[in-house]
Parts: sequence; C-alpha cells; structure tokens
Amino acid sequence: MTDPRIENIRAAAREVGADWALLTAPDSCAYAGHVAGIETGPSPFDGGPTAVLVGEGMFVTCNELEAALAPKGAEVFAYESLGFSDLTPLPGKYAAALARMLGRAGVRGTVAIEAATCPAAAAGLIAERGEARAFDGPLARARAIKGAAEVAALRRCAEATAAGHAAVPGALRDGVAELRAWREVRLAMEMAAGTRIPVAGDFVSGRERTAAIGGPATDRMMRVGDPVIADLAPRIDGYWGDSATTTVIGEPSAALAEMYRRTVEIMDRVRETLRPGITGHDFDAPLRTMVAAAGYANPVHMGHGIGTSVHEWPRLVPGQEAVLAPGMVLMVEPGCYHPEVGGVRVEQMFLMTEDGHEVLSPFDIPAEMPRA
Repeated sequence: MTDPRIENIRAAAREVGADWALLTAPDSCAYAGHVAGIETGPSPFDGGPTAVLVGEGMFVTCNELEAALAPKGAEVFAYESLGFSDLTPLPGKYAAALARMLGRAGVRGTVAIEAATCPAAAAGLIAERGEARAFDGPLARARAIKGAAEVAALRRCAEATAAGHAAVPGALRDGVAELRAWREVRLAMEMAAGTRIPVAGDFVSGRERTAAIGGPATDRMMRVGDPVIADLAPRIDGYWGDSATTTVIGEPSAALAEMYRRTVEIMDRVRETLRPGITGHDFDAPLRTMVAAAGYANPVHMGHGIGTSVHEWPRLVPGQEAVLAPGMVLMVEPGCYHPEVGGVRVEQMFLMTEDGHEVLSPFDIPAEMPRA
C-alpha cells in the first residue's frame, strides 16, 4: 500500500503539469520518509541538499552517511563524502550522483521542484531533460491535511512538549540563569522522547524579554516576579511538536495577572470558534480584536500549521484566505504583549475534525497564572 504522503506529493506535482517531483528541502524530504538529522544544520559532508525524486518510483541522492536513512524501497545514489578515495570536490560528486539518479529514473519532460531550495546543479540537469516548474504552493497545501500516521507522530511530539511544560515550574528559581532552567526543561523532553532531539522555540524571562515576544534562553538571571514564556518545539522522527505556557516566579503583579487572565479568555474563544469551513482571517480577526480591546498588542500570528516543518501553511493571520479543513493540525497561540507589563502566550495543538476540533496537547491551560 502506497504511503498517502507519497500520493500527496504526486498529486501536487500533477497540479503544475509534472510527472516528477524533486524534493530538496529537509522537511519535504522528511515528509517523503527520508528523515535526516538537522540539529547542527547542513552537513559539512554535503555537496548539495539531499534530493528525493518521486515519480512512479522513488529515488534518493545523498552522501553515503545518509544512505541508510532512505525510505524503504527507494533506490539510493550515494556519493563519498567523509572518505578520501575520491578527492573530487563535493559539489562535483553531488552533481554526478544527481545525474545518475535522473538518468536511472528516465526523467524527461516536466519536473516539479521546490523553488526555494532547488540547487543550480539540479536545475541545470533538469533543463537538459525538459522543464522545471515550481510547486511549493501545491505541496504546502497537500501537506496541510494529515493522515493517521502523521497525527500519531504529532501526538507523540505533543506528549514530549507536555513533559517539558511539566518541568518548567521546578526549573524556575530566583537567581538562576535562563540557560540552566532551559537545560532541565529540554532534558525532560528528551527523556520523554528517549533520545537526543532538536528543539526550537522560545525561552524568555522578565518584562522586557517577554514583551519582545521570543528568543533563546540566555545567561539572564531570573528574578521573583518575572514572567517566563516557555514555547517548546521538539522534533521527533521528522515531526515537530509545539506549545507554549507562561509562568511567573513567585507572585505576579496585578497587571501581569490581568494580562494572563485576558490571554486565557482569548484561548477560551479559540475553543469556541475553531472549526472547519472558516478562513484563517475570519478565525484570527475576533481574537486580535480581543487583544486590542484589552489594551495589548500582538504583532505576530495567532497560529500556524505544523508537521515535518515547525511552521507550515496556513498561517493564522489577517488576510489569510485559506479555508480551515478537517485533517489540518494547527498550533494556536494567542498572546498579549505590553512594554510596561511583559508578555503572556499560551499555545496548544489542535486537530481539525469534521465538525470542530480535538486538542492534541495533553495538558491544560490553567485559569490563573501558574507560579514557580
């Protein structure tokens, strides 16, 4: 039985009149089943981005260190990268492997490519055989609807974020650096995953840092009265989790406690209104109105899709005409920010159903601000 994700890729290619799809973004390759490590960024042993070719069959070009990661049934065209028996520069080895792959697959005619990541070597080889057409939009839309296996993977990621959030209150202490607390929270997620994992997101404390919305943990010393936004995004087996909580060290000021209550009210509105059949704009607008009416700002999105990329289409922002549909998994993250108070953000993962939604994040958003 063909993986529905592969059928989605083929369908997206057909939208632009192509019989072939060449995937070159790491998250797209992961969607096709080739899950490589990303924590340290692009590999120094790459001559170019790993390429997954999808047509009647599946083919992969990658360095020999990734060959074992190729999807079952894929034909792999690996080139030597770490070794030294062939001293050809890596870009040349990569281009030669791509040429072998395209020749073996019998590529002719139109090939759908990812415009943002397709390397010059691949574009040139495709031009010799036919025509390249970008299909970034159709691919993003195809990836937005999740199958059962994807929902299961995202649910596992959501469970890891819940483990991280459970560790937050115990990690926050007066006079402790953000980085030390972050280490404890990250460890909780990695223990839940059972392995070392990449983690994105924000971990910021204090009025100024939280009012500025986000950023990585630093050596800033946390103090009593500080709000702390923990926006945790772990990647497990190619899929991402995401969610946010805001906690205060000690007692919150009256203004901060009020900001938190207002943010929870907005999340309550999310649960009342999130359903299929409405546009991203129509979902976002009343939430944004509530933020402004309370005297706060929110210059960022109210949410986004998630999958093999931590931020996927659609974004929940003003002007977003995409219609929310069953099968989408959305991160919804209302936040309120004010330079004299700080910032508060809460976020959970929602699976769109036929008549509403299911919350995949296995933790509650408390009505009153959590305290460390």
